Amino acid sequence: MGRIESALCGNKLEFGIMLNTIRRISLSKRYRDDEKGNVSLMFAVSAVAVIGCMGAAMDFSTLSNAKHQSQSIADQLALAAAIYVKDNDTPPTDKNEGYTQGDHTAADLGFAYKGWVEGGASNVNVNVNYDDRVKEATVTVTGKTVPTFMQVLGKHDMSFKATSTVSYLQVDEMQPASVVMVLDNSGSMRWDSRKLLAGNVRVPNPTARIDQLKTSVTKFRTDLKARIGDQKKNDGHRVLRTGILPYNSEIIARDNDKDRRMAWGFGGVSNSFINEMSAEGGTNSNPPMKEATVWLEGEDAKHRKEANDHDEAYREPIKFVVFMTDGQNSTGDYDFIADNSTGIYWKLVDGEWVGTRNWWAVYYGYDEGYLKLASDRQTLESCNEMKTKDVKIFTVGFGLEVGKYYDPEFPNDPAEVTQATRSSALSLLSQCASKPENVIIVGEGDSLQGAFDQIQNAVVKELIRIKS
Repeated sequence: MGRIESALCGNKLEFGIMLNTIRRISLSKRYRDDEKGNVSLMFAVSAVAVIGCMGAAMDFSTLSNAKHQSQSIADQLALAAAIYVKDNDTPPTDKNEGYTQGDHTAADLGFAYKGWVEGGASNVNVNVNYDDRVKEATVTVTGKTVPTFMQVLGKHDMSFKATSTVSYLQVDEMQPASVVMVLDNSGSMRWDSRKLLAGNVRVPNPTARIDQLKTSVTKFRTDLKARIGDQKKNDGHRVLRTGILPYNSEIIARDNDKDRRMAWGFGGVSNSFINEMSAEGGTNSNPPMKEATVWLEGEDAKHRKEANDHDEAYREPIKFVVFMTDGQNSTGDYDFIADNSTGIYWKLVDGEWVGTRNWWAVYYGYDEGYLKLASDRQTLESCNEMKTKDVKIFTVGFGLEVGKYYDPEFPNDPAEVTQATRSSALSLLSQCASKPENVIIVGEGDSLQGAFDQIQNAVVKELIRIKS
């Protein structure tokens, strides 16, 4: 009896196992064949990946910004340190004289990192080293950014480092250069540089855009002059020529000087030129960029004559254009775009486009389509022409944050930057620049002066050959 019960129990157990196996196979098959929810599952997996990539991209963008700022600081300080030693034959021993040997914080030296780094500028170390044996000044900037997404993966900080070395002796070996500044003086430059707060309230201590531009260009001129010298005629071989082209709907001519040209040293970007800038009119960057192209074409001959006058070998000048705007082009010529769906017919009559909705106009030479402002296309043509001649173009976008701004001419009617305006301006600036890193966008709360400091460092870095 015991054996029979045992056998029956064994058979029941085997049968149960077999039944469960069949059920599992059937259930698996149902899951395999049922495609309901596959899209949701795929979307969920993809979403995680996309969010992860976006988060990592934001963290690396922050790191990149910190590195970029650090390199600018390192270049600026190394150049200043080398020039100090060249002028005084010894490194500074007091911080009031210059950048002393050893460690400093970025905050102590007057620099900011805008929340990019752990502890802010006070936690960014700046090491200044003078090596009199090889006659070099080296500045190393180090710090850490605070990641957001990467912390989930256990990465609590990301280190950055930038180094710049300048020889004391290389300061005298400057490369000839020509710099043209194309500066927006249109009506929107009278607006506040920062957006209105809730309820159309102005930010504390508002600054007009045109005033920021004047201050920034003045400092650009002053600092560049201090770094490379006055460039006076009797001081030896001059290496720098400058020019300024303020514009609105056209080039703004200086009073009694409508045929202004480039000049040696800083005569082309004189304080009087800067102070005369004022905000009014529309925006058309085509005329000044076209003129900048013409100016730079004649620069080789000017530098060649200077070298010959001093019995020195001619070196082809490095050419720079600084193109700054606070919005999109709004005036200028128009291109006709053929389009048989518009119902509007156009014809160029005595230099003016005339439009009509009368279909019979085709018998009188009219074509169906629409008009598109040509200023961007024409500006880019000048940019591309200059780039083929190795001109280094920097572009600066200022006050392009979407929102409302105070306009003193219409105090009760806030001005506005739309997404379309921002996109159009950024597209032109990015296409015009000679390389992506030459595009500088001054965001909400950023300093326009910081943008010009960055460009100045890049210019001096080319003129005074930096070792690394």
